[in-house]
Amino acid sequence: MSKADSVANNTPEQFDYIIVGAGSAGCVLANRLSADPARSVLLLEAGPDVETFWVRAPAGLPFLFQNSNLNWKSSSEPVANLCGREIYWPRGKIVGGSSAINGMQHVRGNALDYDDWAAAGNDGWAYADVLPYFKRMENNLDGGDGWRGVGGPLQVSRGSYRHPVTRQFVDAVAALRVPLNPDFNGRQQEGVGYSQFTIARGVRSSAARAYLAPARARPNMVVRDRCLAHHLLLVGGEVVGVLYERDGALFRAFAARETLISCGAVGSPQLLMLSGIGPADELRARGLSIQADLPGVGKNLQDHLAVNVGYEVKAGMSMNAALSGWRKYMRGVQYLVTRGGPLAMGTSHALAFVRTRADLDRPDVQISFRPWSFTFESSKLRVHPYPGIQIASLQLRPRSRGSVALNGTSARDAPAIRPNYLSDPEDVQCALRALQFARDISCTAPLRDSIVREHLLDAEDRTEERTIEFLRRTAQSLYHPVGTCKMGCDADAVVDSRLRVRGIRRLRVVDASVMPTLVGGNTNGPTIMIAEKAADLIREDEMLA
Repeated sequence: MSKADSVANNTPEQFDYIIVGAGSAGCVLANRLSADPARSVLLLEAGPDVETFWVRAPAGLPFLFQNSNLNWKSSSEPVANLCGREIYWPRGKIVGGSSAINGMQHVRGNALDYDDWAAAGNDGWAYADVLPYFKRMENNLDGGDGWRGVGGPLQVSRGSYRHPVTRQFVDAVAALRVPLNPDFNGRQQEGVGYSQFTIARGVRSSAARAYLAPARARPNMVVRDRCLAHHLLLVGGEVVGVLYERDGALFRAFAARETLISCGAVGSPQLLMLSGIGPADELRARGLSIQADLPGVGKNLQDHLAVNVGYEVKAGMSMNAALSGWRKYMRGVQYLVTRGGPLAMGTSHALAFVRTRADLDRPDVQISFRPWSFTFESSKLRVHPYPGIQIASLQLRPRSRGSVALNGTSARDAPAIRPNYLSDPEDVQCALRALQFARDISCTAPLRDSIVREHLLDAEDRTEERTIEFLRRTAQSLYHPVGTCKMGCDADAVVDSRLRVRGIRRLRVVDASVMPTLVGGNTNGPTIMIAEKAADLIREDEMLA
C-alpha cells in the first residue's frame, strides 16, 4: 500500500486544538488548553513518549548527548568563521523536548531584554507583562517573593551538593568586584552566585514531568508520540489541520479552532516552509506551492557561542575522580539511595553575569563554572583522567544572524542550519573580553591556589591574533537557538505580538523561534514562559471570536 493509499484509508480525526511538537512549549500548551474539559487537544511528537532513568537523573546528560533515539543530533553547515567546522546542535526528540536532555540551568535573562521586545512593537511582552507568567510556572523550593513563584508546575532548586572548588570560583569572581547575587532571576541579574536548576529532590523537572504528567488522565487530551508532521493542511489561507506520519502510514488530523506549531527554532520554520509559508523565491526553487510569502521564516537565527577553557587542579579540587572508575558506582549508589550527591546536580554549578564595558546598561557576558571537566569524543562526553575544572565564557547578545533553510521537500530532510557565528566584528571582540575575564578569574585567589595549569595557549602565544584563532578552533554552541519565526511588526516578522502567523488564519507559532532577540541567559525557562502567556492569548482570542 502506498502512503497515498494509507492516508485515504485512515479516518481523519478532529480536535479543537492541534499542537505540533511536545517540547518545552508544547507540553505547557497541552496542559493549559486541556484544562477546559469542553476543549479537545491533540499533541503530536516526533520522538518517543518515555522517561528513562537517564532522563530522570540529572547526571544522565552524557548518555543523552548523542542518543539518536531521543535526540535529533543536528549539525550546522560548515561555519566559515569557525575554521569551517560543523557545529553540533543536539535537540530533544522526545516528549518533553530539549527540556528532557538539557543541562537544566534555569535563567530567565535580563529584565531589559523583555523591555526591548516591547519597545520593538511587541505589546504585552515587557518584563512587567511576562513576570506573572514566570512566577506562575515556578515552584521555587527556596520560596516565593516579588520575583519568584511557588506552587507552579516547574520545580526550581539550587541543588544540595556544593563542591569546595565551586566556592573558590564564587569567591574569586567576587574578589574582582562582581557583587554576590543570591538569585539571578530576582531583583537584578548582575553578579556571581550558585546555579538554579529545573531539578527537585534529585529528579529532572522536564516539561513533560512538570506539565504533562498532571494532565495525562484528562479524557480530552491525546498525546501521540512517534508522529512526524509532513505539512499543514490549508484551505483558502486558513490552516485546518496537519498531515502526519506514524508507523509508515499517513494520517490527517483536523483542528476546529487552531493549530499551534511548537517545534523549536529549527523545526518550526521547517514545517512552515514545507507547508508553503516562507520566503517565496526559496520555496518556488524547491517546487513548493506558495501559501504565504513571509521572507522572515528561517531568518534571524541567533545562538549563544561558548568558549570553554579547562584547568588541571590539585587533587581533591575536582569531581572528576568521583565520576570515574569504581568511585562513580559509589556515587551512583548514593544517588539511588538518597537522590543526592554530585549526580543530582545539573551541569554548571555556579554562574557570573558581568559587564565587560562600563557604558553598558546590563551584563554582556556570562561565565559558567563546572567543578568537573570532560572532552567530547565521537559519541560521548568523556571525563578527563586528571582532576579538572572548566570555565565557559559567552557573549549574551550576539549581533551575528544566521538562518535555517530547507534541504529538500520532505520532512525527513534535515534542514540546513547556518548560524553564521562571529560574522559581526563586535562579537569577536566581546568573545575576547569574555575569555579574558574568565582567565582573570582563574588567576585570582582563592581559585588560583587550586589550579595546576591551564589548557589554553602557552603564555608566549597569547597575542590577540592567536587568541582569536583559539576561539575559532574551539568555540561551541551552548544550544540556545532562537528567532527564526520572530515576533514583531516589521517586514521580516513571522508572527504578531499574539503569536499569530501573518497572512494565515488559525495558526500560531509558540516556542523559542518567536523571540525577536536572544535573551541574556538560558532559553528553556523563557520558552516555557512564552507558552504560558500564549495559552492565555489563545483563550482571550477565543472569547472575542
